[in-house]
Amino acid sequence: MDVLTGMAIFTAVVENNSLAGAARHLNLSPSVVSKQLSALEDRLGVRLLNRTTRRVSLTEVGSAYYERCKRILADVDEAEAAVTTAHSSPRGLLKITAPTTFAHRHVAPHLAAFIDRFPEVQVQLLVSDRLVDLVEEGVDLAIRIAQLKDSSLIARKLAPNHRKLVASPEYLKRWGTPSKPEHVNDHAVVSLLPGNPINDWHFVVDGEETVIRAKGDIVTNNGDAILELALSGAGLAMLAAHVVGEYLQCAKLVSVLDEYVREDVPIYAVYPSNRHLSPKVRAFVDFLIEMYGPRPYWLDATATPTAGPSGASRIRTTASVTG
Repeated sequence: MDVLTGMAIFTAVVENNSLAGAARHLNLSPSVVSKQLSALEDRLGVRLLNRTTRRVSLTEVGSAYYERCKRILADVDEAEAAVTTAHSSPRGLLKITAPTTFAHRHVAPHLAAFIDRFPEVQVQLLVSDRLVDLVEEGVDLAIRIAQLKDSSLIARKLAPNHRKLVASPEYLKRWGTPSKPEHVNDHAVVSLLPGNPINDWHFVVDGEETVIRAKGDIVTNNGDAILELALSGAGLAMLAAHVVGEYLQCAKLVSVLDEYVREDVPIYAVYPSNRHLSPKVRAFVDFLIEMYGPRPYWLDATATPTAGPSGASRIRTTASVTG
């Protein structure tokens, strides 16, 4: 049997909760769906589904196989779409969402260059720290900074996102520079509110991972507030490089314990695993990867983002802010 056909039929059965529903969705007869499904299970030597006259349910191995099938089929569709739409011009409304801090610093400043390059695209930027349901809210693409869990979304890594333990030069001059992670407890600390997992700071000492739970002398629920506190000399703070990069470059902040800190939560573009990824989404993802590069400009004082075409300065974007 055609392996991809078997995967597609199996996936349709799961998503339609029945063989009959899958048959209607695929425009096949129920007998063909049943035979193909049985052939797939015979080839694998496992039972993927528990079947009754009314519905089907996944076995444990079937559940794991289903998640892999979704990713494989989405990759196949994207590969085909890349060929068939390679010469299509990106156009239409592109709805994107990004977390507040990153959107302000590293998305919004580049949108004018993007629409200069692709003048038939209009951009709507939703700036929000909540987890937007892309399908429910009709959003084409989200930028997420997280260790992503398995989902029905397709993810493409845009850039690394190391976190840095930083303090102002004035603070370090007054209180000294920690030379080992255990010295962090001897310093004033600025952190998020208690209970936030980001307060767990990860270090590697002599090949062993060490986690220090930051208990701030000043706590807040906002990353930009932590930045301002660190700049003012309030204490040590662990912040993303994309936030503190410019301040490290101009020496308003100093990073410490770089050889010990092990913090990296990558930056991804995620989008629904719809068939036939649109040229506008593909163009925007490729544009951001080009802008950020393998070593993002916020990590290197000599690097600058690629400039857009000279001349036009029009901005045809609309932005909304929530949260």
